[in-house]
This record gives sequence, C-alpha cells and structure tokens, in this order.
Amino acid sequence: MSNIRKGNRNGDQEEPIAKAARELQNSANEAVHSSEWSNVDGLLWFRGKIYVPRSPDLRRQIVALCHDTQIAGYPGCWKILELVSRNYWWPQMSRYIGQYVSTCDLCLQTKPWQHSPVGELQPLSVLDARWDTLSVDFVVELPESSGHDAVMTVVDAVSKRVHFIPTHMTVTAEGAA
Repeated sequence: MSNIRKGNRNGDQEEPIAKAARELQNSANEAVHSSEWSNVDGLLWFRGKIYVPRSPDLRRQIVALCHDTQIAGYPGCWKILELVSRNYWWPQMSRYIGQYVSTCDLCLQTKPWQHSPVGELQPLSVLDARWDTLSVDFVVELPESSGHDAVMTVVDAVSKRVHFIPTHMTVTAEGAA
C-alpha cells in the first residue's frame, strides 16, 4: 500500500489524470464531477476505488497478486478484472489485464484452447488428366504493350503449366472464355 501512496515522486512527470483530479478538488467550480475524486490520507480515490498512478511495476504487482498466486489459480481475464476492480482503478485497466493474462507463460502452457473441435481430415481427390482442372487469374493495370494492358494467366492444376494470354482490363467473361 505504501507504493500506491508514493505515486510518482517527480511532480513534472505526474500523470495528467492525477493532476486534473487535484485541480478539480481545488477548483471552486462544482459543475465538473469533482465528487467522483477524493483524497484520503494521501491516496487518490476515484468512485470509491484507489487510483493507481502510471507505474508499470505497481500495476503489474496488483494484477500479479490476483493472478499469479496458487490460491487464485491463474483465473482468466474477466475474473482478474473483477478482482482488481473491487479496490483499484486506472485508465484502460481491462486492456492491461487482458494483455497480462494473454502473455502469462504458465497459462499459455497449461490451459486448454477454448475452441470447437477440429473436423476430421478429408483426403483430396487425385487429379488424373491434365488441363481438366484450371485456375484463371488476371494481372491488370500494366503499361500498354501491343494494344494490351492486362494478362490472363491460366494454370493447370496437375502439371502446373501456365499460359499467359495478353488481354484488356475491360475483358468480359465471354471474351475471356
């Protein structure tokens, strides 16, 4: 808890949110929601939760206490977010916790993937005759050469032989056939 009270010692590097909250408290203008922020015993509170300053080590320690202990059991993102948000708050807390959990080595090695089972493999049919199965593609927007500005490529699936046919970008399906 003493780490939270310290925050950033260097005043000019203090996080803009904490600065703004302190200014709200000192301001005479009550139109802004300064009631959401409070300062109790040197701790900055936001909506009844301790505001955690921009300190990667402090935020990591808080998340680790809820995730990395054997008693916690390495729960997932939503459980960690629920546990941490009971007492603490910082901007983009859910994103930080999601990145923390998704990069946990132990979780990546031991937890099963949560996806539907993969179907059985189906063998591909064996192609017998050449030029029975073709793939056609167009290479377009080429510099004009001999009155053509595109190339139609026809590839045989069995032999992988290719025919390059000069054509126009405006060729229709009937013209390509």
